[in-house]
Amino acid sequence: MKFRHNKKRNTAFIYETLIVELSKASMSGDEERKKKTIVLLKEYFSKRTLLREDLDIYKSFENTSEMKGELLEKLVREAKDQFNSLDRKKIFVEQTSLINKINKSFGFSVWNNFVMDYKKIATINQTLNKTLNPKKQVLMEQKLTNLLLHKEAEKKPFPNINNLAVKTFIERFNQEYNHSLGEDQKQLLEKYITSYKDDGIEFKIYLHEEIDRLKDVLSEMVNKDGAPLAQKLQKVYGRMGKYNERKLDRQLITEVMQIQSLVKEIK
Repeated sequence: MKFRHNKKRNTAFIYETLIVELSKASMSGDEERKKKTIVLLKEYFSKRTLLREDLDIYKSFENTSEMKGELLEKLVREAKDQFNSLDRKKIFVEQTSLINKINKSFGFSVWNNFVMDYKKIATINQTLNKTLNPKKQVLMEQKLTNLLLHKEAEKKPFPNINNLAVKTFIERFNQEYNHSLGEDQKQLLEKYITSYKDDGIEFKIYLHEEIDRLKDVLSEMVNKDGAPLAQKLQKVYGRMGKYNERKLDRQLITEVMQIQSLVKEIK
């Protein structure tokens, strides 16, 4: 059974579309497009903004691997209550403003960006909106529950940790790896570990800037006449060009750290 979904009125989809656009601009070296994307992300999704509150409700459906049956049903009920307790008219106005700015800055083609987990965030949106008749609404909620159970069974989520745990981990990490990891690698890891605080917005921006820096160094080395590692570095550079198609996970972070180490050795 199919239900209509207006993706431009799905706050999570708009956010993920901008993240994909940020990644594409970063990988292509389009600094102007990248700057415009960052401005929009900060303007509409920083803490205490209305769209950020809306986005956080969608994000509550992440890392639900330990939730089963009745607990998942309670999560859905609570999410619906919070979703509908927000001023939906004001959110509509904010969405409209953001959509217009996106269209003006990037063109309508931006809405064709590939967004990972689109099916999941579309189902969440349809469940939260409660615009279906009772039977269809129940079916949609069941669909979401099944989707969450299936998705979470496929992956091991990064653990949720509090501020004290973060501080303790970083201190131990720095003591243990002080002589083997560079400052740029430590900084990348620390930002990744603490990215849960703001849904990783600042981290994603930082990561794309760091990838740009690494690409610049590799490009310079590749273009040097007679560089002994030029061919191998070209392969690394080429692989980085596909990072915009990759999911931001621990494997990607590990690769970036390895490239950081490579760049350090080159310098």
